Amino acid sequence: MFKQTLSALAGVAFVVGGASATFAQASEENMARCQQLYSLWSKHNGTSGYGRVLEADMGIEHCRKGEFAVGVKQLKAALNRSQIPVPPAVETANNR
Repeated sequence: MFKQTLSALAGVAFVVGGASATFAQASEENMARCQQLYSLWSKHNGTSGYGRVLEADMGIEHCRKGEFAVGVKQLKAALNRSQIPVPPAVETANNR
């Protein structure tokens, strides 16, 4: 009974550990995308125009909080509003 319990716990730990590693990698990739978009925006806009800065800053802040979908959406909107082409997301082995 004790061996079965240990085996079950080891299996659960392995699955959870693998899932958290995948989640961490996905978070890093999402944050990299946010950084890519924000860097592109700031390269072209810098600190001119308070309204434009706020939208991009709010987008990167959402990303920092882990709200990647909202952050990327805001950053893309800031780029589009400034008429800057949004680059495609870089594909990784996990995205394929």
